[in-house]
Amino acid sequence: MTASVAPENRRRLRAPKYALALPSIIWYSVFFVAPIAFVVLYSFGTKDTSKLVPVDLTRLSASSYSEVFDETFFTVFRATVRIAITATLLCLLIGLPVAYFAAFKVGERWRAIVLAAVVVPSFTSFLIRTVAWRIPLAPNGTFSKFLQDIGVIGDSGIQILETSLAVQLAIVYNYLGFMILPLYVAFDRIDVRLREASKDLGAGRVATFFSVTLPLAGPGVAAGVLLTFIPMCGDYVTATVLGGAKGNMIGAMIASQFSSAQNWPLGAAMAVLMIGAVLLVLVVGAAIVWLAPWLLAALGPVVQRWRAIQAARHGDRGNQGNQGDQPSRRWGIADSLLHRLLGVWTTLVLIFLFIPVGLVFLHSFNRGNSFTIWSNAVSIKWWGELFDGAVFLQTAVLFAALVTVAVAARRNLKSRAKFGGGYTAWLVPSGFVLALVVNGVLTNWYANLFDFTGIGDSIRNSFVAALGATVIAVILGGTAGVALARRPGRWATAFMVLVFLILVTPEIMDAIALATWFPRIRDVPIVGYIFTEGWGPFSGGMNKLWVGQSLYASAVVTLIVRARLAGLDESLEQAAADLGAPPGRAFRQITLPLIASAMIAGGLLSFALCLDNAVISTLISEAGSTTFPVALLGATRSTIKPFWGVGAISLFVVTMASLWFLVVLLRRGGASAGNIAATLTGN
Repeated sequence: MTASVAPENRRRLRAPKYALALPSIIWYSVFFVAPIAFVVLYSFGTKDTSKLVPVDLTRLSASSYSEVFDETFFTVFRATVRIAITATLLCLLIGLPVAYFAAFKVGERWRAIVLAAVVVPSFTSFLIRTVAWRIPLAPNGTFSKFLQDIGVIGDSGIQILETSLAVQLAIVYNYLGFMILPLYVAFDRIDVRLREASKDLGAGRVATFFSVTLPLAGPGVAAGVLLTFIPMCGDYVTATVLGGAKGNMIGAMIASQFSSAQNWPLGAAMAVLMIGAVLLVLVVGAAIVWLAPWLLAALGPVVQRWRAIQAARHGDRGNQGNQGDQPSRRWGIADSLLHRLLGVWTTLVLIFLFIPVGLVFLHSFNRGNSFTIWSNAVSIKWWGELFDGAVFLQTAVLFAALVTVAVAARRNLKSRAKFGGGYTAWLVPSGFVLALVVNGVLTNWYANLFDFTGIGDSIRNSFVAALGATVIAVILGGTAGVALARRPGRWATAFMVLVFLILVTPEIMDAIALATWFPRIRDVPIVGYIFTEGWGPFSGGMNKLWVGQSLYASAVVTLIVRARLAGLDESLEQAAADLGAPPGRAFRQITLPLIASAMIAGGLLSFALCLDNAVISTLISEAGSTTFPVALLGATRSTIKPFWGVGAISLFVVTMASLWFLVVLLRRGGASAGNIAATLTGN
């Protein structure tokens, strides 16, 4: 007798696939999609300064677009596009040999040194790097006086500052590193066997480069163009600091319409046209990349014919005079010469990248009252006033004592068999942090650290803003990255498009959208209070900075976490589910430890990016939340004191420490130099 048992019909409620990404979807919808949509709507309104939001939307028209099409706008617009395209091409031409040299011509140790030399100046404060170019370009600066002494120029000095040439030079410098890193990543991921096979089939080095290496590096070229061209189009900091009236760019013109002119419809129309132009250039570039393989295929017969002619010539030479080994010898000489030329070029580019950083450090010791004009004398006046002598001595003694205890404890514990190096490696950094905190509590060091008006508060605000934005970015990006990697579906395509739009939208557009969005939502219950009166100990301006800086940072963390989980097997998570672990517990005990390193890496990178944010901070910060870049930008309107260089060096040390922890973390996870470079570019 057989008994049939009816299967137990239990329905388990399953969350939608996008559940973990839902916080990010809501966040991006409220603070990215809706604000930009309203900017587009404002472009069809009319100016009305009697309102808090100076736009009248009762009479929609295209009059702002008609007003945009005047000679002034098109002059600045053409100059912006010309500067951006020229700078992108120059970055590509300058950075391509450096990336090629680092990927193929040096060993692992030198490769790490070259990449570090690219990363350090690239992650130095964007604004201070731009301000540093005022030092060699000033008509009465040291470089100008040197050229006058040797008779190259006249008594009037060099006249580059406040011209489009100064803007062009600084923009190429500011974005060169972000072209080199993705190019290196693309070269590093090429299978060497493909290049060797091309050479074995008779292709020369030039033919191999153009037919194999460069096409395979196409994604890196596209990433480099995106990372440089798009922010260049919206860059108004460089034009404001170095360009003056002759070097104005469209970003500065748009910002002025929203801030000083209060003509939001006209500024919105300019912003929409700028976005349209950026997308048009990207479409044209994508079409060129798409047509390149077809063009190479069409030229294939011509290339084959040329190769046949070259082979025949080499064969004839081999038959005459027993000189068959000359082509290989010639290639060996050419390869050695190419290696030397690439090494010299890379050295010159790295020196070029470190010029502003060195000038900032040197001029922070300037004895004069101007940061940009060297007084021919070195002084520790500004550093001495920044750090009080007695307080600094007491701080140094206690600091050294605590770090020494940490080092001794690490050595003692490491000598015991049951303690591994992994448990003791963080003792020294922990001692460093403990010494910093204890000194701040006992000596009131933090209160006396910055005595100059504005600089202390601005640096503290920069740290608070970067830390808050990083926490938001890690939470949103971590959960969204897990959802994309483990619960893909139709929603993932739409969400990735949204993330891509956040990454490619010029920062000036995000800043303008948020600056016009916060006044509109000030009457919304609770939300309006948070962004006007504040939340807890933080002002409304600080909360706005957290929102603005978290957009780009969270998108970067999303890509990093998604890439991390995509390379890991799902068997552990599936086993936890098979053993009856609820989804929440499986996430806490299995998934979260797997992505912990990626989230920490993304958090450190986000902190470094947010600490240097200038565009969004300039347009949405308020009196009580002014960050260091905003304060420094305001200081450029008058004589810049050397203590601004001291503050910049302090932030530089913190940024480099964050990147160092990031590199150490990735190295311990087995990441190569290429993986580290990919992480730094958000790849």
